[in-house]
Amino acid sequence: MKRMLSFPVVLFVLASSSFGCAKPVSQAAPPASPPVGAAVDVKANVTASPPFAGSWESCAGAESPDQCSRYLLLQRGQRICGTWSYFASGDSYEGRVMAEAISPVEARRTGICGRPGSETRTECEAGWDAVDRPLRLCGGKLGDLDGKDGRCFADFERVEHPGPSLDDLAAQAWVEACFSRKEEKSK
Repeated sequence: MKRMLSFPVVLFVLASSSFGCAKPVSQAAPPASPPVGAAVDVKANVTASPPFAGSWESCAGAESPDQCSRYLLLQRGQRICGTWSYFASGDSYEGRVMAEAISPVEARRTGICGRPGSETRTECEAGWDAVDRPLRLCGGKLGDLDGKDGRCFADFERVEHPGPSLDDLAAQAWVEACFSRKEEKSK
């Protein structure tokens, strides 16, 4: 009987790990699971970090984990700097984002660069596109679109992501330039 009760749990864990999706923080493995130190450290960083900082992922409509949309964000004061990626029309798009928090739950993306597509026209080596697009937190999720009637539409979950870490992102030279960049007033 005991074996039958543990069997579905084992299948779920195997199915989750073979699919390769990042685990939402709220569903992360208990601290007793290896690696113990990593799980505890990540949770400590999530609760101690500014509201927009972290790894965010949306897999709605994705056929595989490689097709999930992602944000990896750092926040220092009101400034938010990070990376974005999404999959569309059979191609992957990625780039960098700069935003300003205007409250603990709302920010405006002010600059974006990356592989030209629907988000940007400018490669990061050439500079930044000026934009005015939302980043919002609601219900513990991140949203990057304006919802109907100004409502918050958020589908990015905070995750423990196996890919690049926040520390790796923070070590990149462009991130410090992003944090020290002065916003230019648009006309």
